[in-house]
Formats: sequence, structure tokens, C-alpha cells
Amino acid sequence: PLGQIEELCWVCVPRMQITDASGSPVYKVHPPTCVGGMCVDICAEGNPCCGKGCCKVPFYIYPATQADTDNGAPYVGKVVKVPKSLAVEFFTDAEAYDIVFPADATSAQKAMIAGGAVFINANFFEQESQESG
Repeated sequence: PLGQIEELCWVCVPRMQITDASGSPVYKVHPPTCVGGMCVDICAEGNPCCGKGCCKVPFYIYPATQADTDNGAPYVGKVVKVPKSLAVEFFTDAEAYDIVFPADATSAQKAMIAGGAVFINANFFEQESQESG
């Protein structure tokens, strides 16, 4: 195995940790925060009210050794759900993500981050019908 993506205990801001094959933490992943880390900063990728950054949902990647990852702390990479065009929204169920890998990430770490994008999509953006048996 390359490692794992673990969802940590959270209340308002979803937090994950990426570990390597030996179980050592490599990266912390969560959306940008404000109000002392208590809320997701919905304007981090632009103001959603004026069109710039509208509907972008970022998850920032921080080194596991970085103590402060809240309130605009510097990040080393990101996974951003990209808004769909109206036509794509109506005719497909496809999602698109922009991934910015940390500059020093190994190929195994990049694979774990790409897997993290799938994990984020499955847990936070895919809505399974309650009616399906």
C-alpha cells in the first residue's frame, strides 16, 4: 500500500490526514478556515457573490509538521472542486477538480493526494438517493 487517507474527528470543518505506507503522517488536508478555525472560509478562492471563484470548494494541503493550519495559514498544495458550466450541470454527473501538488511531493504522495480528491468527492459532494434499496 502507498498509505492511507484518514478522516479525523471534526465538528464544523472537515479534516483529513494523509499518511505514508508506514503510517507516518505526511499531510493535513482541510478547507480554508476563518473565525479561529471554527468555520469554512467560503471566500478563500474568490468572492462567491460576484462571480470570481463562485462555487469553488478548496481543500488545502499542509505539511503534517505544520502546527497552525487555520485562518489563512500558508499551504503547500490544494484540491479545488471546479464549478461546472450550465450545460455540463444539466447533462452530466461529472465533477472536475484542480489539484496543485506540493513541490516536494513524491509520486506515491501525489497518488495519495489524487486519491484524496476522490475521497473528498465521495464524502462531501456525491449524494446517493435515499430511495435506492
